[in-house]
Amino acid sequence: MKRCCLIALFSLAVLAPAAALTPLPDFTLDGYVATWYEIASIRGFLQSRCARDTRTEYSIAEKGSLMLESKCLRADGTAERSEARARPMDPALPAVLKITGVHMLGIWWYPFGRESIVVARGPERRWLAVGHPSLRYARILAHSPALSDDDLKSAAAALADAQFDLCAMVLTVQTNGRRQPARLCDVVQAPRAAPSPGTAQ
Repeated sequence: MKRCCLIALFSLAVLAPAAALTPLPDFTLDGYVATWYEIASIRGFLQSRCARDTRTEYSIAEKGSLMLESKCLRADGTAERSEARARPMDPALPAVLKITGVHMLGIWWYPFGRESIVVARGPERRWLAVGHPSLRYARILAHSPALSDDDLKSAAAALADAQFDLCAMVLTVQTNGRRQPARLCDVVQAPRAAPSPGTAQ
């Protein structure tokens, strides 16, 4: 029954309307290898089980694939962990990955996976903006639990240019980072407070 439900969910994802996302052309597979903290996301299965401190460690795995080990804390403080595999859909374009968490009979089932496309990268690889052509999944990832305001706005602008709804994205609570969840659109579009009288500008 569980397997049938998974297949049905993946089928619906395949049928979802798709956007023509432009992958980052000069990206390499090694560019993923690091621990990436989730700064903001359109909440999916993993995010629905996580309350804070969501991060994913990417490492090189078998046959040119990547191992993704995701960790977070639930609302009750207990740890959540999941493992997945990813590989480029085209070896010549590593910015487009097929990611699967379906592992049966000793095999990672990529046909049941989803696409993840790197659409933008920050200076010195400080952040990545990734998404799915359905526009129902997106994440901003960073090497640290927090991004500067300028970096966050740049990443958000890249996703907005790709037609993602910034109001569907929620900032992730991180230790040493964001303390409260908030819609990304409310943060990046919030006007700056006027300086106090007598404050140097």
